[in-house]
Amino acid sequence: MRELTFTASRRLTAGGVLWASLVQIFVVNNAIVLPRASSQNLVDHIISALGVTRCGRVGGFRFCSPWHEAADIAWIVGGFCLILGAVLSAVVLPPDRLRNLTFGVLGASGAGLVSTGFNPYNLRPAVHLLSAGTCFFCGAVGVLLLGAMVRPAHPYWGTAGILCGVTSIVSAVLTALRPDPYVQGLFERIAAWPSVVWVICFGAYIAVRARRAAHGRRP
Repeated sequence: MRELTFTASRRLTAGGVLWASLVQIFVVNNAIVLPRASSQNLVDHIISALGVTRCGRVGGFRFCSPWHEAADIAWIVGGFCLILGAVLSAVVLPPDRLRNLTFGVLGASGAGLVSTGFNPYNLRPAVHLLSAGTCFFCGAVGVLLLGAMVRPAHPYWGTAGILCGVTSIVSAVLTALRPDPYVQGLFERIAAWPSVVWVICFGAYIAVRARRAAHGRRP
């Protein structure tokens, strides 16, 4: 990461906090929505089932999500946080085409996440699946690229980002190939979670470091 001015440090702090706030998606989906749904099976049921607006068959299983509004809102809020976090956190690296590509695809992932919340699977399945695919693939590619870019200065974070990105990409491809429905939910979560967890943790890391740097430069 390059040397930052006081203003850039403040921007990076805000961007890191926004990325770290993506943890709310895990809390809402797995601690609030899922326990109140018709099943708590993380292996069988696809993530999109949490946002369905009426009871019915989803991915070959009958599923009901009475708290679907919470899941959809969590995705929408999380998507906007990912987009804004990418815009603010771009100051962490010198401006060039690779940096713009990296943070651009992370922003596209956020846009896909927002769209999944506004387009529940049972109402607009084609739009929802396209949005979810954009979220998965762009998020994984963005994490892979960002990991590679920060690796020279932060080997552990960079290596972890590369591994998480590769894992998500491979799992996203396998998910797109439609594995056995009894493991569809598992494949989706392996595609989504590693990259999101890395973004959350890296966001918290850069927020703390940037905040210390900003306070160190305060007059």
